[in-house]
Amino acid sequence: MKKSTSLLLIVAMNLRLAVTAITPLFTLIQQQLGLNNAIMSLLITIPLLCFAGGALFAPHYLQMHRLKTVLQVMTGLLIIASLIRPYNTSTLLGGTLLTSLAIAILNITVPTMIAQSTKTKVTQLTSYYSATMNIVAAIGTALAIPLATWLGWRLVICFFAIPAVIAWFSTFWLSPTTATTPHQKTSTTPNLWIVFTHDRIARHLALLMGLQSLTFYTLATWLPAIYQASGATAATAGMLASIFQLVGVPAALLLTILPNSRQKWWLLLAGYTLGLTSMAWSGIGWWLSAGILGFTCALMFSVALNQIATSSSHPDVITSRSALAQSLGYLLAAVGPILIGQGQSLMHSWLPALFALGVLMLATIFVGQQLDKMN
Repeated sequence: MKKSTSLLLIVAMNLRLAVTAITPLFTLIQQQLGLNNAIMSLLITIPLLCFAGGALFAPHYLQMHRLKTVLQVMTGLLIIASLIRPYNTSTLLGGTLLTSLAIAILNITVPTMIAQSTKTKVTQLTSYYSATMNIVAAIGTALAIPLATWLGWRLVICFFAIPAVIAWFSTFWLSPTTATTPHQKTSTTPNLWIVFTHDRIARHLALLMGLQSLTFYTLATWLPAIYQASGATAATAGMLASIFQLVGVPAALLLTILPNSRQKWWLLLAGYTLGLTSMAWSGIGWWLSAGILGFTCALMFSVALNQIATSSSHPDVITSRSALAQSLGYLLAAVGPILIGQGQSLMHSWLPALFALGVLMLATIFVGQQLDKMN
C-alpha cells in the first residue's frame, strides 16, 4: 500500500508540470522563434486535445497491458518528448504532442490506481495526488524565468524530464498487487458512446470536468499576459503565475475535511467572485487574485476528481467514466485558450475574457451541485 501510494504521487508530479510551467516562458519563446499568439496558444491547446483523444484510447490500452508496463512506457515517452521539445518550432510542437499523449494516458491511469489501491481512502489519495501536481507545477512555474535567465529557456524545458526520470525508475519498485497483476481480461470496458448515452452521471462528470478545465487552463495560459497588460513586469507575472499554482496545495488537502459538504459550493462561488474582482486592483490586487483564483481552481479540480473516483465502487466503471469525463471535458477546455487569445487580439482588452470566465465559473458550480443531488 505504501509503495503504491508513493508511486501514485511520483507519477502525479508529471501530470501538470510540462503543460503549465511553460507559460512564463511564452515571451522568450515568441521572441526567439518568432511565433504569434495563435501558435503559442497551441502549446496549451495541443495538450488539451491530446487529453481528450488519449482518454478515448486509454481504457482499452489499460486492459491490454499491465499497469507497470503502462507506467514505464508513458514515463519513458515523457522523458524523450521533454528532451527533444525545445530546439525549433517543429520539435516544440511535436514534443508537446508526445508529452501530451503520455500525460493523457496517465490521467486515466491514476484514478484506476487509486481504485485498485484502496476502497476507504479514495478522497484522501485524490487530495494527495492533486496537491502533488500543484506543488511540482508551482515550483516549475516559479523557477522557469530565473532559470531561463541563467541557463536559457531551452534547457529549462529539458529539465521538465526530471520528474519523469524519477517516475520511470520508481516503477521498478511497485508492489506486486499493483504492478505484476494484469487487468482482468474477463472484464470489458464499456463502449464510451454507450456510457455517454446511458450514463447520466458520466455526462455530468464530463461537463463538470470540461468547465473546470476550461477555466483553469485559460487562466494558466493568459494570467501572465493579463498581469503584464495591467503593468506587471515579466518577472512579477511569472511569480504571480507560480502563486496561482502553489496555493492549490492547501486547497487540494482541504477536500479531506469537506469531502461531501454542500458548503464547498459556497466556498467555490466566493473564491471565483473575489478572485475575478480583485484583478481590477493593481499591486496588492494582483497577488490576491492569483492566490484566490489558484486556491479556488485547485479546489474545484480536486472536487471534480473526487466526484469521478467516488462515482462507483467498480474500477471498470470508474475507468469508463473517467475516460468519458476527460475526453469530452478536455475537448471542451481546448477551445478556451484560443478563443480568449483571439478575443483579446480583436478587442484589445481582457475585460470581455474575464466576463466570459465569470459565466463559466457559475456554470461549473451549477453542474457540480446537480451531481451532488444525483449522488
